[in-house]
Amino acid sequence: MIQDPETRRAGAAGSLAAALGAALWAALLVLVLRLPLDGREHGDLWQFMGRVHPLLVHGPAAFLVLVPLLELAGLFGGRPHLRMAAAWILALTAACALVAAYAGWLLAWGGGLRGHDITRHMWGGVWLAAACILAAWLRHAPVARVPKASYPALLACTVGLMVWTAHGGGSITHGEGFLTDKMPPRLRQWLGMAPAAQPVVAAAAPRAAPKGGPASADPANPAFYGLHVAPILNRSCFPCHRPEKHKSGFRLDSYEQLMRGGDNGPAVLPGNPGKSDLLRRVKLPAADDDYMPSDGERPLTAEEIQTLERWIGAGAKGG
Repeated sequence: MIQDPETRRAGAAGSLAAALGAALWAALLVLVLRLPLDGREHGDLWQFMGRVHPLLVHGPAAFLVLVPLLELAGLFGGRPHLRMAAAWILALTAACALVAAYAGWLLAWGGGLRGHDITRHMWGGVWLAAACILAAWLRHAPVARVPKASYPALLACTVGLMVWTAHGGGSITHGEGFLTDKMPPRLRQWLGMAPAAQPVVAAAAPRAAPKGGPASADPANPAFYGLHVAPILNRSCFPCHRPEKHKSGFRLDSYEQLMRGGDNGPAVLPGNPGKSDLLRRVKLPAADDDYMPSDGERPLTAEEIQTLERWIGAGAKGG
């Protein structure tokens, strides 16, 4: 089949762009493998660059949904110009997905994030960028070089991978069951899903109050932790320090994990509120880099900070 000069130039340009995208993706893969997520912060500049990730991910997601719609409309609607637009949008999608993947890795690595959800979402973004680049190359590749069904099959898989990766990002921000917790029981049953699980509280169940006085009045009583301290930590601190997503190796899914601390040492020093890092951070000004809670979680009130201080001063006991 003889191609006109314009078609050959377009094909050469597409191949060059695909090669450049593949090289940039390979560099990203090297970074991810050589600099794994270690839970330590790596400088304000990297974090600043990584924090544009939430702004970047919505573009490629929307573009990728648009591409198959344009392809189908152009193929069956007698509008070939829509298919030309789809090819251009797919190339833009690949570029945006690659930039978003770089920013996502910077956000996790620079911000000291790690955990199952973080790692899964990061690799989802890396492979999504690769799939977009490959799909863009197949879209521009001469038909004789690849099977005819390769492009639509890969495009369908890429859209599915995008949905899975986006769900992972939502789970990091809002929790694993954000999309399904409020699903009607009939719909859950129709989809073959188990009934909605009850919320898990990262604390031991409070012990019964001893006769002669309520346990809640005595911060030295081990039941005080489950009654008053754990609810504060669950609401304001647990979202950023759960097993699936945590910073600096500090987890709050149990009393033992709380007392173990993280990469920077113990966060709670029983009997010594003044030197307990947990208390120091919640008392900092909101503009301070070490202030907790971060990521938009609800700040502790003065009464809640006093509750933590009393509990630590009394020995930080728990059940």
